[in-house]
Amino acid sequence: MSNQPSRGFALLECCQEIPCNPCTTVCKTGAIVKSTLNSRPEFDPEKCVGCKLCVAACPGQAIFFQVPDLGDGKASITFPYEYRPLPVPGQEVVAVDRLGNEVCPAVVQSVDQRPAFNRTALVTLVIPAEYRDQVRFLRRLRREER
Repeated sequence: MSNQPSRGFALLECCQEIPCNPCTTVCKTGAIVKSTLNSRPEFDPEKCVGCKLCVAACPGQAIFFQVPDLGDGKASITFPYEYRPLPVPGQEVVAVDRLGNEVCPAVVQSVDQRPAFNRTALVTLVIPAEYRDQVRFLRRLRREER
């Protein structure tokens, strides 16, 4: 892998054709569009500016933001986090997949709580790059794991 960080992009994992459009409404660049209210969103990575508004706006928590190559074999994944207490930057956690299965160790890079995210915190994890397409959430370390 290169030592130059790659550009990030949204990952849309909306798997149902339901009447929903918050992602298209908040996307100011037209990177996310839907042909009908019930269709799945389509994504143009060339138009994505990385604002992450779509990640916070998705009621199904089906949009993530990935930087596939941070350099040194690392990647990052950003997802909505609506639990309390919030994790803190630098905290060691376990990265998990969609089903809650452990994938790899991870470190919280940031917790973003911008007003534009409407009280949804976005957590970014740094993970080994080979797991970037699997990781979708976190589990805090148990006492015996610290």
